[in-house]
Amino acid sequence: MEYQDIEVSIDNGVMTLVLNRPERMNSISKATGDEILDALTAYRDDHDLLALVITGAGEKAFCSGMYVTEAAEDSAKSGRTQGYTIFRPWTDMMQSLEKPIICAVNGACVGGGWHLVADSDIVLCSDNARFLDTHVNIGLINGVEAAGFAWKMPVGIVMRMAIEGRDFVVDAEDAYRWGLVTEVTSREDLLARATLIARNIADKASPLAVQGTKRAVHGALRRGFLEGIPFAWETLEDIQDTEDVAEGFRAFVEKRAPHFTGR
Repeated sequence: MEYQDIEVSIDNGVMTLVLNRPERMNSISKATGDEILDALTAYRDDHDLLALVITGAGEKAFCSGMYVTEAAEDSAKSGRTQGYTIFRPWTDMMQSLEKPIICAVNGACVGGGWHLVADSDIVLCSDNARFLDTHVNIGLINGVEAAGFAWKMPVGIVMRMAIEGRDFVVDAEDAYRWGLVTEVTSREDLLARATLIARNIADKASPLAVQGTKRAVHGALRRGFLEGIPFAWETLEDIQDTEDVAEGFRAFVEKRAPHFTGR
């Protein structure tokens, strides 16, 4: 698939996906969503791709969410509200991926752009980042995105962002303080830092162990404490007899870097 709205590059096991509609504040149209889904599918299916970095082009916005102009035109034609459904295919894909996703937020992250943050495993932002929501200001519900944010930061803050709308803005330092992001960098250093994290994963960690860890943590959170911890114990059995575990033990004893193959 030839991409128009995103840029995708691959470097030795790391895929980088850049939302590339800066003139539209990297809003997501129907075509953008199709391209994101295609790229995520390629990431999922390629054994040699071990980490994904998602970011946005330009200085103003990481992602402004739904391309409202397109949605308004489609709604006028059909007589029903359009726009919600274009997000589900690729957000479902992100949520189902066991491979790691690193999100690098620069500038404004608005509304539907929250999906990319909520469904990533590690989130960084630049010092000019800001997070806000405008769903209620145009008559829409922020349900799925806010629910995703509620896994990462205090529910009270999420509720205020979602219900007060555009007038409550979370800046980079507050995003770090409330646990939404793990690091704040300069705009110039953001992609390099995100790429370094991806490189550390791709070059130094067992792919099976990374994916199993993500499966254990997410599965435990979904089940709650009483059922979640036993579930996490069960996931250990998924990889205990693999070549990567044997190689990791050998490398430790032999005092050398392991060579993991994901098998």
